[in-house]
Amino acid sequence: MPNQTTGTKAATKATKRRTNSRPKTVALSPELREEMIREAAYFRAEKRGFAGGDPLADWLSSEQEVDITLSKGAH
Repeated sequence: MPNQTTGTKAATKATKRRTNSRPKTVALSPELREEMIREAAYFRAEKRGFAGGDPLADWLSSEQEVDITLSKGAH
């Protein structure tokens, strides 16, 4: 007859493996997302020496970049 304790330990280990394999997700506030986009847009402008460019294009490109980065972290 199998030991009930051993069976329980095996089930617990299997559960931990499944739980640990799930990606960790962090709730991101809209304010934090906006701050990330703002910083990325600033660094885009800084990279070109703040000369020329389009602030809206910087923002939209940075928004897309941040969203892609965040979606990769959720998978």
